[in-house]
Amino acid sequence: MKQSCKIMEAAQRGFTLVELLVVVAILGILGTIAIQNVKAHIDKANETAARATVQAVNEAVTSYYIKNKKMPSSLAQLTEGNDDDPPILEGGDKAINDPWDNELRYEQKGKRFVVISAGPDGEFGTEDDIRSDKKK
Repeated sequence: MKQSCKIMEAAQRGFTLVELLVVVAILGILGTIAIQNVKAHIDKANETAARATVQAVNEAVTSYYIKNKKMPSSLAQLTEGNDDDPPILEGGDKAINDPWDNELRYEQKGKRFVVISAGPDGEFGTEDDIRSDKKK
């Protein structure tokens, strides 16, 4: 009888396979929810960063025009300096890329211009484009 009590006590100390599976399932569900929430925050942060980048490049184009009395022919000119003057935009080619590592587009008509990010899908001309001439 004492031996059967010891076996019963040993069995009661551990977790059953069903209990472990339930805990793993609950952790999996919580992990999935957490990952989805983090992804949504990352997407929002990238969109905010893209808007800031587009605005900064837009202001750099304006600065270039004021300084040189002409519009730049491309955004790359903003990242190039010379012996006398540093570049208007620091950071090289990365300064004219959006958070998704796509190069910004620069469209000019006379003195009017627009700076465009293709957005998360990387395609210009779609709904998710971020433009300097349009507020959110």
